[in-house]
Amino acid sequence: MIPVSARIIDLSKTANLIIHKLLAVRPHEQVLLIADTETKMEMVYSLASAAKSIGCEYTIAIMASRTGQPHLSNVIPRAIEKAFEGADVAIGLTRTSFGPSLAPIQSELVFQKKKLRYYSMALRDPESMMCGGALADYDELKKTAARLKPIFEDGLQLTIQTEMGTDFSAEVPKPEDAPDFNGPCVRIEDGWAAEPGEEAAFPDGEVFFAPREGSARGRLVIDGPVEYVGLSSEPIEMIIEKGKIVEINGRSAEARKLGELIKNIEDAEVIGEVAVGINPSSLRDGNAQEEKKALGNCHIGFGIARGFPGTWMAKHKSTIHSDMIIRDVKVSIDGKVVVDKNKIIF
Repeated sequence: MIPVSARIIDLSKTANLIIHKLLAVRPHEQVLLIADTETKMEMVYSLASAAKSIGCEYTIAIMASRTGQPHLSNVIPRAIEKAFEGADVAIGLTRTSFGPSLAPIQSELVFQKKKLRYYSMALRDPESMMCGGALADYDELKKTAARLKPIFEDGLQLTIQTEMGTDFSAEVPKPEDAPDFNGPCVRIEDGWAAEPGEEAAFPDGEVFFAPREGSARGRLVIDGPVEYVGLSSEPIEMIIEKGKIVEINGRSAEARKLGELIKNIEDAEVIGEVAVGINPSSLRDGNAQEEKKALGNCHIGFGIARGFPGTWMAKHKSTIHSDMIIRDVKVSIDGKVVVDKNKIIF
């Protein structure tokens, strides 16, 4: 008998929102739910129940935990790679890695073949379905993201500054930078993925891009959590030159762990993503998946970002991607402020 938690009842409202509205799952579609051995399974079961209620077939695949194996963070078993091919909708719920979210087969089916829609709920706990960013008005979030996207696309350079000392910039990519890339250079994640070829996360809310090769530079003072590392007891300083991390300074255990990750994993020093959070409901609770979507926060990702096949990143290894959250930011596009802490300025 499958063990059942009463918390499934509490998760059912959000599960129905995800399956019925944000993913717009249709009857008779095939839904793939990917967990690992540390996933809180009531999350999986609540989504499976919502899918079954409208006549869908669902499959639950459980892979091994990646705890203590950062070099396998982006690796999924071959059997799950094959399962992707039979799915109309896939939801990654792995607790210890972004493996399904960063798998090449997922990227191919979503962004190149446009046969699949994908939803990332990786590294999350049941609480993420019941509070904070989960409670946002996703219709309004969609409108906000749509208004910000062209502002980013029309810009040449994004700058992030904070009172803590962050002073970072990166160039916004353009279609001519990667003629083989068939997709938007600036992307949004607003919680909606209703059609094949779309992807999102939950909770959600960000505008992001992979910076032009070698253009990321400056100083980060990381005062929020870092994926696979945690929330440091004191801010971590990072120096970036020509698109790569060249120096990490900090006395905390988290600073040392971050340094070891970047030192020991090939191409981890590459800055692969620059993202601006837009969800006004997201909490600052030390959880990277919650905080990185929060309005007023930014995250800078090291390692190769997903969703940009055919760009300069294809020549780098993609065994890890980790987001580093910076709080209370001022974001400017070509000198014009677009986000100032918890305010969006159109």
